Amino acid sequence: IYHLIEGYEKWMEEKKEEILKKELDSLTKPSKVFILPGCVFRGSNPLIVGCEVSGILKPGYNVFKLEKNEMKAVGEIKQIQKEGRDIDEAKSGDRVAVSILGPTIGRQLNEGDTIYSDIPSKDYKELKRHSNFLTENEKKILEEIFQMKKKKDKAYGIM
Repeated sequence: IYHLIEGYEKWMEEKKEEILKKELDSLTKPSKVFILPGCVFRGSNPLIVGCEVSGILKPGYNVFKLEKNEMKAVGEIKQIQKEGRDIDEAKSGDRVAVSILGPTIGRQLNEGDTIYSDIPSKDYKELKRHSNFLTENEKKILEEIFQMKKKKDKAYGIM
């Protein structure tokens, strides 16, 4: 009987963790993306650039950049390709091609710019609450994004 109870408790813990991971997968994860110089494949509609990812980047993420200490919305990640194949997410260290709806090279974005995933406050709270599921690098990027948003909110008298 004890063996049966222990097995059930272990199964319940694994199931809870599995459900939590699924919930966390639906949240916008922290990402910092460096646009590589000389890797602009299309200048607009959608913009397609080569970049290096830090954190986790997925299609559907809204992105922003920091310009003169101000957050500027850039657009939405439409698609990510690695070695000519579509992928569902790019992870730290990946060099990928990203298509972004909205911006134009030379206007909203330039080669060498860094963009960040725009994390909604409810997602931020959940990620902080379950930070044990994030890598140290992701935690660092999450904090960077939070500090930028905090400055923005303070500038507009929101906080």
